[in-house]
Amino acid sequence: MPRFSIITPVHLWSQGRVNDFLRCIQSVRNQTFKDFEWIVVNDGSTMPFLWHSIEDIAKVFTQPHLERVVAYNKAFSEMSGEWVVFLDSDDEIDPQSLEKLDKIIKDNPKYSLFNFGCKFIHKDGKETFRDPFEPKREKVGHEVFGGGNIVNGTFIFKKKVWEEMGGFPDQDIENVDCSEINYGGVRNLSMCSPWDFSAYYQLKYPEVRKYFMVDHEMEKDKIVKELGNPWGQDWALWYTYTRKYHSLPIKEYLYWVHPR
Repeated sequence: MPRFSIITPVHLWSQGRVNDFLRCIQSVRNQTFKDFEWIVVNDGSTMPFLWHSIEDIAKVFTQPHLERVVAYNKAFSEMSGEWVVFLDSDDEIDPQSLEKLDKIIKDNPKYSLFNFGCKFIHKDGKETFRDPFEPKREKVGHEVFGGGNIVNGTFIFKKKVWEEMGGFPDQDIENVDCSEINYGGVRNLSMCSPWDFSAYYQLKYPEVRKYFMVDHEMEKDKIVKELGNPWGQDWALWYTYTRKYHSLPIKEYLYWVHPR
């Protein structure tokens, strides 16, 4: 069993995206800690790419363009590592990221969930930093919190957490009663729609509706706010896991984001 499973969904639709992915690949190759597997899901890319060129460090799976949530669930079903690490195809991880995470895990054996900071590398070369998110601890898990507080790649969790609490919902869910959030009564929900995705999690966790419902007086025809790709999806998974587990915040900037 490898120490880490790095998971990366990839949809290459422009040369810019290909260039970003090449940078991402190099960041994995540069890792000083080598006990990992890399699960790459090619989510229906339309740009040519030599996928066999990364087979020395990655297990590549290909699917039609089914969107990010579906790609993540595919990767979850294939992973075998003890700990799960997210890496978007247009971002990087610090060369010592896995080495530092391994030490953090060893130094804090009672934790099954960690989160840490990230570095934003802007197009003009300027760098800014975001500290780890530190919601208040409750006896079990953390306080209720809304979106925008966590970035994909800035949290890791034990595989056993996924085995116990699950990943993302299935792509399509039939006959969901959305009446209580004024979202079309009984209907089918697609997890590839940011509005359907939002509706699903507001039904699952009614306490978060205050963050994701539009003011009825201001916008009478729009009730549910979207939970978009990727920030909303990242929030949803981390929120789910912090209903039961405490996350230990680590002030290290191990994940490097390249804003567009």
